[in-house]
Amino acid sequence: MRKWSARVPSSVGPEDGTERSARVPSSARAEDGTITSGPAPSTDSSSRSSRRVRLLGVQIALVAAFLLGWQFVPQIGLIKGSTHLLDPAFISSPSQVFVRTVNAFTGHDASYVIWPYLEHTVTASLVGMMIGMILGSFVGLVLSTSRTISDVVQPFLVAVNAAPRIALIPVIVLLVGPGWGASVVSVIMVVFFVAFFNAFEGGRTVAPHLLDNSSILGASRWQLMWHVRMRYVLAWALAALPLGATFAITTAVTAEILTGYAGMGALITEASSAADASLTFSVVVVLSVVGLGVYGASELLKRRVLYWWGKG
Repeated sequence: MRKWSARVPSSVGPEDGTERSARVPSSARAEDGTITSGPAPSTDSSSRSSRRVRLLGVQIALVAAFLLGWQFVPQIGLIKGSTHLLDPAFISSPSQVFVRTVNAFTGHDASYVIWPYLEHTVTASLVGMMIGMILGSFVGLVLSTSRTISDVVQPFLVAVNAAPRIALIPVIVLLVGPGWGASVVSVIMVVFFVAFFNAFEGGRTVAPHLLDNSSILGASRWQLMWHVRMRYVLAWALAALPLGATFAITTAVTAEILTGYAGMGALITEASSAADASLTFSVVVVLSVVGLGVYGASELLKRRVLYWWGKG
């Protein structure tokens, strides 16, 4: 019996598990199939760079047009009195939101400082997302390995996933208490299912002949799970990481709104109760920037960890 090796044959494609021959760059292959030498054209990279510049210019122009319209259109006399949707008392203005945001971060406004609120929301989101991704990936790996366990447990997981998340948050508050822990558990509950369903599908996409060949070489069921199926589970679960990050921020804020815990959600509730439009929009802008940052970091982590995916 040959010794089992955890290495997957390079001729097996990671996407569909089909075999393929060694690749030759298209720039080095002639029409008749013969291999030719010569540098690859550089026009593709320059065209992609110019396209990015154009897209960035259009995006900046759209943002500038939106901010200018928000700032100056409500100041027009006829429009200002036509509807409350264009009344600065209800929608504030970019300049007032900017001043309020700067004061919140610098502490110039003595009424509140945003750092403690932001810390509670971000830490609850990150901790809950990390635990939810790990648990969801592990359960997806186990259920994709054992068909019997999957048939028994999966209907219950689908039923829980179908329940509205907001309806379950009061139950979590009763069990954990109206604090930071309730926000973390709420985030775990949401991110878990995002990671689980992706990980489960990833584990089920392993090519049968790849598992059969590994078994013939002496791999045990445990080795098949950790050295073969785990690769696919990891790739599919990390593909859902950016989505899980955005859900984590949203869930943490929602839990804070319902529980009243001192986070960004509670700050939104205070601003709404005081009819402070500038503070409300300021919190929304800060949350949007934080969400973009977490999403970008998750996307970067996914690309760094899965650099091997798709290379064959």
